[in-house]
Amino acid sequence: MHTVQPFRQPRHRRTQIAALLASSAFAALFSGVVHAQQTAPESTTAEDKKDTTNMNRVVVTATSAPKSKMRSSVSVTDVDADRIKDFGARTEAEVLLLIPGIRTDSTAGSGGNANISVRGLPIASGGSKFVQLQEDGLPTVQFGDMNFGNNDYWTRFDNSVDTIQTLRGGSASVFASHAPGAVINYLSKTGKQKGGSVGITRGLNYNETRLDGDFGMKLAPDLYFHIGGYFREGEGLRHTDVTAVNGYQLKGNITKEFNGGKGYVRAYVKLLDEHAPANAQTFLQARLSGNTYTGFSKAPGYDGTRDSEMSPYNASVLSVNPATGGVVTSSLNRGITVKSQSVGLEFRNEFAGGFTVDNKFRYADNSSAFQAQFWDLQTLGNLLGTSGQTARYFNGPKAGQVVTAANLSAGLVSKGAAINTQSPDMGNLFNDLSISRQLKLGIGTLDVKGGWFHSRQNVQQRWSISERVMEAGRDGALIDLFDGAGAALTSAGLTGYNNQWGCCARDLDVKYTTDAPYLSLNLASGNFDFDGGVRHETFRAKGSYAGPKLVPGGLDVNGDGVIDGAEKNVYVADTANASKLDYKINYTSYSLGLNYRVSSDLSVFVRQSKGYRAIADRLLYSPFIDTAGALTAYGKTIAAAPVKQSEVGLKFRGRTDAVNYNVAATVFRATTEEYDYDQTRQDDPSKPGFQGPKLDVKGYKATGLELETGATVGNLGLNVNLTYSDEKLASSLFNPASVGKVQGGVPKWRYTISPRYAIGDAVIGATIRGNSWVYADDNNVRKVDGHYIVSAFVNYDFGRNITGSLNVNNLFDKVYPAAGTGFVGGSTSIVGGAETGRTISATVKYAF
Repeated sequence: MHTVQPFRQPRHRRTQIAALLASSAFAALFSGVVHAQQTAPESTTAEDKKDTTNMNRVVVTATSAPKSKMRSSVSVTDVDADRIKDFGARTEAEVLLLIPGIRTDSTAGSGGNANISVRGLPIASGGSKFVQLQEDGLPTVQFGDMNFGNNDYWTRFDNSVDTIQTLRGGSASVFASHAPGAVINYLSKTGKQKGGSVGITRGLNYNETRLDGDFGMKLAPDLYFHIGGYFREGEGLRHTDVTAVNGYQLKGNITKEFNGGKGYVRAYVKLLDEHAPANAQTFLQARLSGNTYTGFSKAPGYDGTRDSEMSPYNASVLSVNPATGGVVTSSLNRGITVKSQSVGLEFRNEFAGGFTVDNKFRYADNSSAFQAQFWDLQTLGNLLGTSGQTARYFNGPKAGQVVTAANLSAGLVSKGAAINTQSPDMGNLFNDLSISRQLKLGIGTLDVKGGWFHSRQNVQQRWSISERVMEAGRDGALIDLFDGAGAALTSAGLTGYNNQWGCCARDLDVKYTTDAPYLSLNLASGNFDFDGGVRHETFRAKGSYAGPKLVPGGLDVNGDGVIDGAEKNVYVADTANASKLDYKINYTSYSLGLNYRVSSDLSVFVRQSKGYRAIADRLLYSPFIDTAGALTAYGKTIAAAPVKQSEVGLKFRGRTDAVNYNVAATVFRATTEEYDYDQTRQDDPSKPGFQGPKLDVKGYKATGLELETGATVGNLGLNVNLTYSDEKLASSLFNPASVGKVQGGVPKWRYTISPRYAIGDAVIGATIRGNSWVYADDNNVRKVDGHYIVSAFVNYDFGRNITGSLNVNNLFDKVYPAAGTGFVGGSTSIVGGAETGRTISATVKYAF
């Protein structure tokens, strides 16, 4: 078993940290310390601490008019920064696990690439099709499921975030484009309340160090600013033996108020430059008991809870540029590289006559890369079959030896994707302008709000994805294959260049534009609050995209003058015959809600909504776009996925001499029909037009219950979130036999239980997240039992504004698959996927 070595900071890495601290931006951050020490930050009131589910918090995300949760006919959750830190979330996916109704892949790496969905809506082909991640009311990217560009690539939680407010269903259909399921809004601190902090977090049983800092204050009574960010580096949560995590984020804003506080202008800036691991593909040992996978444990020779797919013998790959045919050496250890430079401007003012104008603007210059090895796990016998092929180690300590089942480190091989995709332009522009006015009527007050949203999202990418054979295990070596006559079939483990998944020499440059006028009315009459809204979207797609073509006669990739092995199987993008993209669609969304306040502590609501999600880049390379770039007749019916949702809910808060408690419950029903295209699935060559496992048009339906509760009893606090969702496939264009079945890995029950207790200067607590059993896959025959993961923390106040904390994620080192699973090819004892094992970190923070 691998032992983590003590972390030694190489000189060049110390220089990176020093340079960052010496930069003008971070210097500005810490320069406020001298002035800020004399004034303590404003603390949360005792009454706010008792409001354990933030019922008093004003809803500002995707809603018609700011008002408290008790008066809102929507399901909204606020997760404060302190709770996220106590939870010990290591990735953005884990941050979102604290939100009821949100389902996310907890194994996603710290670089992103999570699958995110919301109650009742599917994760069909990766990413977050129906969920939008926002920062301060505008999306980070327009589409959450772009190939190699998911929205969590561009979002990082740090000390600049005050709270994460999530609206599920409801008015998201009217106040956000392409996000009918949920809007998750990271709300920034503004510095109106003076204070800040600086802290360092060190992984105690994993190799990662992180420096966090933030500061905000008033420069004048009507002028204030906030700046914050982080720098981190190390191996990450799993053993990689390289600096797999390295980078920083810096965010800042400055606000100028005017018009007696009725107006303000706020400028934002954000710099994100980082590379971090993607989703870890690992494996466990298990057995089948009846139709249930059970008995999970670490496989001999490989710790699926801590090891990764990275290897020093597979650290790079020769890549053929799909557009130019040039040869470069590309890393396979950088994971997801993200660079983002964005500026934003927010304006608000109340003019004469009662009209209020709001405008939010952001421009982002984004680029990224995805460079990693994916595993397709199988036994050696399964790989070689009866073809007479043989296998030899290409490199590593056994280089040149024949590969046998006995000398494989973990008994497995992989014939998976060596991915090198470059996205030089994923930039975007957003603007949301609205005008509102409140009218006094005889029956109450009517808030009228009209607006126009405009967005431009660029998707410029080059895909170079090759198939590679390697030993699956820690520090696995590359493997070459030979035919029965001894001729090489591979080159350094590669079976070809840009040959994976039948796709994978691509060059695309497309742009998506959305224009959406919207109108909402909110009537408050006595104890009733009625709101309704409508949004009309015009969605345009323009550009070009080229697919693969085989290079006749092959290509001498390594320059040795001989074309053999993988060099006979080389693909490049057919740019000379690139396909056009030029179409426009229109659709209208609506949402209607009614809230009734039975008392000051009890309200009930109902809501009916219909929204749409344009498919964007996942519609490319399908048979539903014709040679002129327009949609085919059938393509017009599936280019936007409709989502219908019905909700009935209540919100209640109670107080006794001993207990304060809050309850929010929502019963929901959701239906959708979507075009589903997953490039990583295999084509069915017997069917025309890519029909088969890769492509389908599916309908889904779900009913369920969402419960969010909180209570305080003296020094004890408790939050319990519970989601029940009965989700089924309602229709399938190409696989009608699957109707009535459930997606593999989707549980009916999900929950989090978070107790905490204050003892003197210490606070101890835990979060238990779990789920009921799931089907192992979409066939709905085999199952995986439910499981839970416990994370714990201890915070201690040392005085003089210095605090320390110890966080343990997966306290009991649970060995379990994160979702569905199944035996890998040829094995009856090894399954794929695993929860990350126990990770322990310590933080020391100074607040001022």
